Amino acid sequence: MKLTDTDWDIRLFIYNSLVASGCAPDVKAISAQFGISPDKARNALRRLRAAHALALRAGSGDILMANPLSAVPTDYRVLIGNTALYANCAWDSLGIPAMLGADARVKARHPLTGELIEFRVEDGRLQNCRDHLVHFAKPFRHWYDDIIDT
Repeated sequence: MKLTDTDWDIRLFIYNSLVASGCAPDVKAISAQFGISPDKARNALRRLRAAHALALRAGSGDILMANPLSAVPTDYRVLIGNTALYANCAWDSLGIPAMLGADARVKARHPLTGELIEFRVEDGRLQNCRDHLVHFAKPFRHWYDDIIDT
């Protein structure tokens, strides 16, 4: 399925909204921003999901994630200046400062122990993380089999 120019513009609007406020726009906000019907906005979100450009919540069709950003609170809080954003996983907590070209403080919870893990990204380099390891349970080629479980 080919994405339209409007689909890409909607995706950019979603990213800008998430970065500015930590919240993803809903279908109503997207339809108002682009002067399209809610049905057309929903269809655009479905096309973006099919292209792996974002993930939607099961049932509601609301935006769940636009990697590396999460539209819902997670155990991976990324602080850039006074703005708090959420990442979907440890990998994405590094992707947010990389995407924004910004320094960041990351406060994460160990998925098994709940232990608080804090580290920084400064000038594009990971700081204060020498005792930690990120493990990927699935190879990349299988991440989109179930992006939520990955």
